[in-house]
Amino acid sequence: MKKKIAVLSATLILMAGVVNASGLNGDYKGNPIVKVTSNGKPLEAGEVPAMIYDGNTLVPISLLRQLGASVTWDGDAYQVDVKLPEPPAAADKSEITKQQNDVKKLQKYAATAELYLKLQTLGESLDSARTIIRLTADAMNAGKAEASSLITNAKTSYYKANETLTNLSKETTESVYDDFVTHGIDSNQIRSILTDYKESARHYQLALEYLDKYIRDKKANDYNEYLNNNGKANDSAKSAREKSSKGYAEWSKNVLNY
Repeated sequence: MKKKIAVLSATLILMAGVVNASGLNGDYKGNPIVKVTSNGKPLEAGEVPAMIYDGNTLVPISLLRQLGASVTWDGDAYQVDVKLPEPPAAADKSEITKQQNDVKKLQKYAATAELYLKLQTLGESLDSARTIIRLTADAMNAGKAEASSLITNAKTSYYKANETLTNLSKETTESVYDDFVTHGIDSNQIRSILTDYKESARHYQLALEYLDKYIRDKKANDYNEYLNNNGKANDSAKSAREKSSKGYAEWSKNVLNY
């Protein structure tokens, strides 16, 4: 005779209240059928459905297979072995924390690369201002009438670059530097670059003032002071620009290789 799991030996007994009403889902051998759902979704009943039997709700173990359970019938021992699926392991808090820290660190790397790019662009702006200042001086020495208009352009170019420098100085507060250090980023290089740019901007402003005087009064001393300050401004700006370019290349690479 073919062996089957009998209703009583092949079902998981779940205690429930007595259901007097019969026939809502049909009957099985005179017992009211019970619909079984999981998270609101009905499970597909097999040959023997869940039912009310002797005041108890009987649910076939076979239904558990639909929930991922492993059900094994041992005919010799006449027993059923049920292995319920392991619940998903709780995420390791330390691993989550590490991932969050990695994300923050990568964001800081990207912010550092972006800051170096801004500093590099500032150097290019100051270099543009220096070029216009030099063209103004050349036009003045050549006796060209456009020297007066060029000095205006030189001032405008310098003021734009200086405004960018002022904004960058405001952005890089002590708390920003502290945050960089927390993530293993050397902030001294950024401080050094900004110091060089500020020194450069100060000498460019003096160079413009002396050049303006020279255009008006034609005094050789004013021209010499212009040359002196313009040279110092260029040296400081060149140093800062080179360090900015190197920093941008380094931190862009760090972001890509993280």
